[in-house]
Amino acid sequence: MISSCPDGSCSVKLFAKLFSLILLCPFISLAATDVSLVLQHVTVIDGTGRAPQPDQTVVIAGGRITAIGPADRIKVDKTSKVIDARGKFLIPGLWDMHVHLAGINADPAWSKDVLLPLLLANGITGVRDMGGDLPALLSWKRDVEADALLGPHIYASGPWLAGGGRKTPEQLPVANAEEARAAVRDLKQRGADFIKIISLPSRDAFFAVADEAKKQNISFAGHLPFEIGAAEASNAGMRSIEHFLYSAFALSFSSQEEDLRKRLVEAEKKGDSEAWEKIAHEADATFSAEKAAALFQTLKKNGTWVTPTIASLDITSHPDAWKQDDAFLDFVPPSLAKEWRNSFSDARMKQRAAWLGRQAVNDWKLTGELHRGGVSLLVGSDSLDPFVFPGDSLHRELAEFVQAGFTPLEAIQAATHGATQFMGREKELGTVETGKIADLVLLDANPLENISNTRKILAVIRNGKYLDRPALDALLAKAKAAAAAVPPEK
Repeated sequence: MISSCPDGSCSVKLFAKLFSLILLCPFISLAATDVSLVLQHVTVIDGTGRAPQPDQTVVIAGGRITAIGPADRIKVDKTSKVIDARGKFLIPGLWDMHVHLAGINADPAWSKDVLLPLLLANGITGVRDMGGDLPALLSWKRDVEADALLGPHIYASGPWLAGGGRKTPEQLPVANAEEARAAVRDLKQRGADFIKIISLPSRDAFFAVADEAKKQNISFAGHLPFEIGAAEASNAGMRSIEHFLYSAFALSFSSQEEDLRKRLVEAEKKGDSEAWEKIAHEADATFSAEKAAALFQTLKKNGTWVTPTIASLDITSHPDAWKQDDAFLDFVPPSLAKEWRNSFSDARMKQRAAWLGRQAVNDWKLTGELHRGGVSLLVGSDSLDPFVFPGDSLHRELAEFVQAGFTPLEAIQAATHGATQFMGREKELGTVETGKIADLVLLDANPLENISNTRKILAVIRNGKYLDRPALDALLAKAKAAAAAVPPEK
């Protein structure tokens, strides 16, 4: 009896013996009260970069992953919801790290009911909004996190800072360094997750944003002003650089950077688009491997990420491939669909297409160079550009990454674990691991054999809620109906 061991040693020995028996037990038993959802015999692609793990059982309870292990090692109570996932593939929920949900082409009056279900039905469980109506975005974000609204997690900047133009829900003009500082403070106070810049009136204004963002403990990201090189921006603390073309990113790799940058600034002041295009091609042609190697080291040292957004450029450069009867047009309001269809006959659009196509080729090259150089990249679609449809465009961007030199496994990792690392949320999201929030996508086919298989979605699990194919189809029907119901613009 334990009472015969007054020093407590018997209790210790008994515990040790019981623990050893547990270790020798061939099964892990889970009580019914702990389990709400079980996926059995599934192949797990966990987002960490590890090789696929076949024939696994994944247990989800309370919105989190509570157990993962070989299918023959985990027993569950018969009252649990069990999904036979033989031949299926489980990946973390995808993140689109460059979207516009509540601005530009997306009006909050309809986008909440159209875009949020559309994104989720496409396996996108998180987004970074890069310029939009801040009150609307923060309201949706609160509701999503409180499980009062079914949609992806939202990480939002609110209006971007611009060196000109009028004030709109997605744009906040600043005329000088002082106004730039005030804008950073204002957006931080209003609840923005980060600061987005698209253009600034001067170098002084750029460095004012960088300094004030540091003081306010908020990150900043966006387009590179033409006066600022990538290394300068990185050293100033810029968290991510968006787009290659619109940031004139190729100049930072050019052996003729100083001369080309001066000419580009002058061309921009004059509104000379032909000169702008010529300079872009000269920058591509004067790529310097030596400059690239030095830039890679700077970006890595400072933790600066890059978002290529190749798909939007590639789509825009091929208007001949656009379809008047594209099924995805049902997911945008009729007036916007009409506007996009009318762009088929836009002479300027067709004139620029060849140039944009050549730039897309250079974007693939730069994406590959950055990846081989060890620079962290984010997967972002830049929807709603014309024919850049939310949801589907993220899957297309994954394919663009693979074309640029990523393996399918690396592309998936970038759109899952990489995204949550960028936001500092990797401890709770972004991988299929025990303890993580259960944001997952169940696929009908192996995405490592063909990255396009990320589109073959059997189910989406959002915060532990299982949305099977009929439920996802219902979300799509809801989004389509909401889009069709948008009244025409006056």
